Amino acid sequence: MRVLRAILPFFLCAGSLLAQGDPDVFARARTLVNNGDARAGRALVDSALAAAAPGTPAYAAALYWHGVLAEGGDAARTDLLRVAIEFPLSPFASESLLRLAQLELTRGDRVTALRHLDRLEREYPASPARAAGRYWAGRILLEDAKPADACVALRDARRLAAPSNIELLNQIDYYARPCDALEADAKARADSIAADSAARANEPKAKATRTGASPTTRASAKGKWSVQVAAYSDRNAALALAKRLTARGHDARVTPTKPWRVRVGYFTTRAKAAELAKELSTKKSKAMVVEAEGR
Repeated sequence: MRVLRAILPFFLCAGSLLAQGDPDVFARARTLVNNGDARAGRALVDSALAAAAPGTPAYAAALYWHGVLAEGGDAARTDLLRVAIEFPLSPFASESLLRLAQLELTRGDRVTALRHLDRLEREYPASPARAAGRYWAGRILLEDAKPADACVALRDARRLAAPSNIELLNQIDYYARPCDALEADAKARADSIAADSAARANEPKAKATRTGASPTTRASAKGKWSVQVAAYSDRNAALALAKRLTARGHDARVTPTKPWRVRVGYFTTRAKAAELAKELSTKKSKAMVVEAEGR
């Protein structure tokens, strides 16, 4: 009773503010709920909703907060769906989609949650809620064993998040930890494909030199220069490429330490190594002249 008497003057003087959807009204209501006086906070929002004309921005704002501060998940879901569907131009529509996704996650419905987040991403590209939306999409995709898509979403979230939102940034970084390793593996696979394409492109040249000395076999075993074709974090990928190059008549090897570098020949002059580097290079993969290891 004392709490109601304390806020009664506010109700009496805030009639016009309620009709306009004044944000201070909802901030006060949220504070009351957070401080344990949920009944008074919800009563304040009920008054704002009753004072707003249906179909107006003030009504959309009141309906949104009515859903956010609702006592049960079903009531919240109904109000937030109305905002998202009936008021798509409201600034609260994107926030409603984010909260709807979170509600669906508590019910275990990841498919519907992703549907809400996809709509948020697609229809509200300028919304501040996008950062959190991409974060939650990343979490769901990780749980659904789709790490590549999850990492794309988490990278988006990190890019969109405000620097002042430390809590969200920390959560993004926590769930994005596997992404660096995944990206390194993807790069290694791409390098392997590019190197294999380069080797296939040079197949005619390799065949032509098999009747005589190949560019690699002409290299001196005492030379200080080599041609580096690729480098891998996966030793098996490096060995596979070296094997393919050897089959084509090149003196290929894998260096003994990580990263595993695939190198060809030992040349006495840099110019001779450069000739082979040019031959093994493609638009996607550039071979380079390096000092031979252990020389």
